[in-house]
Amino acid sequence: MYYVKSSASFKSRSKRYRARRRRRIAAVGAIVLLVLVAGIALWPRRHASRAAGIRTEPTRAATALQRRAALWSSAAAIELQHALRAALSPALAGAQQWSCAVVAADGTLLYDDRSSHAITPASVQKLIVADAALTQLGPRYRFDTLLAAQRAPHDGIIDGNLWLAGSGDPAFRSNDLQAAVASLRSAGIRIIRGGVVVDGSAIAGSEINPYWNADDSNEDFMSATSGVSIDEDTVEFHVTGTQPGEAAKVRIRPFTPDVRTFGSVRTGGDDVIIAATQTPNEFRLAGQVPAGVEETFYLPVHGIDRYAGAVLAADLKAAGIDFDGNVQTGTLPLDARVLWEHRSAPLRALVQHMLVFSDNHFAEQLMRAVGGESGETADDAHGLRAERAVLASQNIPTPGLRIVDGSGLAHANRVAAITLARILARYDSMHGENVLYPLLPRGGRDGTLRMYHFTSARNRVRAKSGHVEGVSSLAGYVETRRHGRVVFAFLINGSPGDPDAAIVSAVDRLAER
Repeated sequence: MYYVKSSASFKSRSKRYRARRRRRIAAVGAIVLLVLVAGIALWPRRHASRAAGIRTEPTRAATALQRRAALWSSAAAIELQHALRAALSPALAGAQQWSCAVVAADGTLLYDDRSSHAITPASVQKLIVADAALTQLGPRYRFDTLLAAQRAPHDGIIDGNLWLAGSGDPAFRSNDLQAAVASLRSAGIRIIRGGVVVDGSAIAGSEINPYWNADDSNEDFMSATSGVSIDEDTVEFHVTGTQPGEAAKVRIRPFTPDVRTFGSVRTGGDDVIIAATQTPNEFRLAGQVPAGVEETFYLPVHGIDRYAGAVLAADLKAAGIDFDGNVQTGTLPLDARVLWEHRSAPLRALVQHMLVFSDNHFAEQLMRAVGGESGETADDAHGLRAERAVLASQNIPTPGLRIVDGSGLAHANRVAAITLARILARYDSMHGENVLYPLLPRGGRDGTLRMYHFTSARNRVRAKSGHVEGVSSLAGYVETRRHGRVVFAFLINGSPGDPDAAIVSAVDRLAER
């Protein structure tokens, strides 16, 4: 039995038809907060082993502690300020810019060192897109990806094109696409009398942000943004050493004719080079890999709609499903029949992954999805505008704010510590549980905070880190000994010292209060 319905229902979950869905989510918002179950089902493979350790425990106990926490006296606040200045001074001495803030549970600004100065934030900026996505889309929101046809299949035949359409799911994998093709095969499909057509129009605009550093174009953290995202728009190269002096084995996953290589890797040393050329999806192989060793590399691909179509075409061929036409791009007809549908993990889980692993691709996809939520074009301009609108609606101060992407990868971004601190504090002040708190990594334990060596704050801090060249930042929550939970945001640019160590020391001093 085929799963057949109109694709109009899919379109209602894409960028042009979300307004009604948003009203429904708002109407049941109180219920949503009680029934949310966090889970991360679709992490990228390179994060799978680490994701197993993430927990999203409820915060009721912490909320109770907040109610019993001692108020900050003037003497205690002054003592805290002296302790933080001492901890941060080694990093601030000679630093180009900094912006630091600490906010108490009652909203009092306990520490203010240039807190309204907007400077380069790096990845702590992801707190802005997390706030916008949770607010505009809702924690239970799911992205959809589907296969569809113009008419219902008959006798194992699809008359016309097979459509692949996405709504911007950042976690969609090539394994999911293989499962889609397997479902067609299981349903008896053997022939497609048409081509493969990809509709990625749910996400618009340039694949690569023009403010990003072109020198990073070969890095997996600077992948494309697209309506149909596969493996975070990267391709895997598995390079295995054979016998010394001989060519290494190179396996590409997923394998498609769309990805081309030249050159070779030899077996011997340990300096594998896989470099993108000026031709999209063409890579030069060079260097050496040790005998018997397999190394894995993730390289960005481009022209994602056609690339996704090539991946689907290869999967169809491998499954023994013939098709007559070529890979094309187009817009899914509203009356098309849905043959297979994949729903992403809930937005809450996607946001958690983005924050724990500082995933730039997730941030850019979510930012554009937020831009398309009200029916606008889901591109950078509308996404950034939507983020600003959310901050304004929440009365978050934004002195000097300049944001040009969702991830914080661009050096051109400018955010003040008070903006991030007030976002975090707002979630702590909301009625019920703080839905953002459990989505942040735990200091010294999860994701990008695993290597932070907290002492007093160990097991008592959840925060988002940020690093680009010359920038170190950390913003989050820490449980103090006597005053409950406080919010902090420490951003340092151009420090000649060790800003990470100074920031960790400052958070430890906070925890001791």
